[in-house]
Amino acid sequence: MYLCLDLSSSCTGWSKFSKDGKLLKYERIIPDEKLNPYFRLHYVVNKIRELYTDVDELVIEGIFLGRFKGGRNVTTFEYLAKLAGAVIYTWIAEKYKLPKIYKATEARKLSGIKGTCQKAEVQIWVIREYGFADESALNEWEGIMEALSGEYAAKEITNAQFKYRVGKLSKIIDEETEIGEDIADSIVLGRAFRNDTKR
Repeated sequence: MYLCLDLSSSCTGWSKFSKDGKLLKYERIIPDEKLNPYFRLHYVVNKIRELYTDVDELVIEGIFLGRFKGGRNVTTFEYLAKLAGAVIYTWIAEKYKLPKIYKATEARKLSGIKGTCQKAEVQIWVIREYGFADESALNEWEGIMEALSGEYAAKEITNAQFKYRVGKLSKIIDEETEIGEDIADSIVLGRAFRNDTKR
């Protein structure tokens, strides 16, 4: 069995797959945002450690450094780096083997998704692949995504407006399916790992 983690400062998505690549379970770990960051980290790491039972491989999404250009969100980067380090430490301490780490773009390509696609597009792909919603809902979300991409390409909306509206679509998809970007990313990691190890 393998465990896939999309680590986050606010909500960590995880999924478990059988050795033959069947999705078995997925959920979120959401620490209390009022906790001191170190207690949040402790909470998340302990919840992840509970998931190690019967797991042979750990797959983690690497930190996307481009998000932190120019010193923005340095606190978030620092937290994610500490969280990833703590998870890697506990995994090695328990299993004495290295985790597999994929960048988001790398995992998407290995899964058969465009590496630079938006989070909502990843959610739509996962939902379609695993049958989490009916075709009419998927067609509606794809239509919205296509319209937004068209407006952006035609310079009718700014990059900030595009990102904001795609973010709203992502939240709608999450509310209707409970497949948020965090869970979707963890599932993509699982598919990437399966495809990578089959090569």
